[in-house]
Parts: sequence; structure tokens; C-alpha cells
Amino acid sequence: MNYLAHLHLADHTHTSPLGNLLGDFVKGPLAGDLSPELRLGIRLHRTIDGFTDNHPEHRAAVASLSPPWRRYGPILIDMLYDHWLSRHWTRFAADPLPAFLARHYRALLTVRPHHPGHLPAGLPLPLRHMAEQGWLESYAEWEGTARALDGIGRRLRRPLPLGEGVRDLSLPHRGEMEQGFLRFYPDLMAFALGEAKRLKREEAG
Repeated sequence: MNYLAHLHLADHTHTSPLGNLLGDFVKGPLAGDLSPELRLGIRLHRTIDGFTDNHPEHRAAVASLSPPWRRYGPILIDMLYDHWLSRHWTRFAADPLPAFLARHYRALLTVRPHHPGHLPAGLPLPLRHMAEQGWLESYAEWEGTARALDGIGRRLRRPLPLGEGVRDLSLPHRGEMEQGFLRFYPDLMAFALGEAKRLKREEAG
């Protein structure tokens, strides 16, 4: 999943938003000096991504992409899921989306290097840029999502206009994928709640 979904699921499970975002940046075994809250959030992020990648709806969405884009399907579909989460926000969250984003942006921008329990280098630069520039608001629009994918594509080892992978989708295809998301996301929310409870028990020893 992508940033918006991980922030939403952090609120849904009452776990660390920062930890849930750091799962994209912290690889391998977790350092012992991380706070329990960050450790739990990172671990939850990893289980959420594993569940998503193996869910039948996500796998079907990836498989439905045309061959030039299927290789990058998990990236494309994760971004589209953030788009549809934005569009259907009131189904899944009580707070209005603008207030939700403003609250999380403020919290992220308070993270400083060497803060107790935080990473020594501070907030990863992409997360700082996201909070400073308000990236997530653009995901509510199809073209905004495509432009965000173009940005990701420019950072690939071989730069690629990833946004074309969603611009090329027909309206009926988009509709089928959207219905798949609406079937998938309640499953993910239920899974995340259960995993958060399990991980909290593990972290408590």
C-alpha cells in the first residue's frame, strides 16, 4: 500500500503513523534503539504490504494491466488504491480528509534527528517533502495520481513514464478496478486490526 492507506490504517489500528510510514524506508532487522511504537508500526506496515500483495483482488488488478505495465503493476495498483481511498474517504474514516492530512503533516514535520525513539537521520526526505508540499491531496484526482506515478518513474534505475500506465486505462477498466478496491479495503482494515493486536502482544513480551 501507499502513504495515504498506511496513515489511515495507523489511525484505524491506533498505532504509530510515523512507524507505519517508515516501513518503506527501514529494511532488514529492526534496530534495538527504535521505540516500541515505531517498531510496531514498521512491523505492521510490512504485514499490511504482504497481505495486500497476496490478496486476490490486488493480484487480479495487477494481472489485468497490459503487458508493458504489468511488471510495475504493484506500484501502479498501490497508487490507485490511494486514489480510490481518497475518493471514498467518508466510507472508511470519520475525520474529513483535509483535516486528517493537516494533522498528520504537522506531526511529521516535528520529527527531528536524534529525537528519542526516532531514526538518527530524522524524517526521510520523501516524507518531509510529502508533508511540506501536500502530495496526498493530489491523489484524489486521476491526473494527480498519474503525475505522482511519473515522479516515481523518474526515480527508477531506468526512468519510465509510469503515469502512462494509468492514463491508458479505459473507463470500464477503471470502474472494474475501483469495485475491486471497494471489496478489498474492508478486508485489509479487518486484517490490520487483528495484526496490530497480535504485534502489540508480541512487543509487550
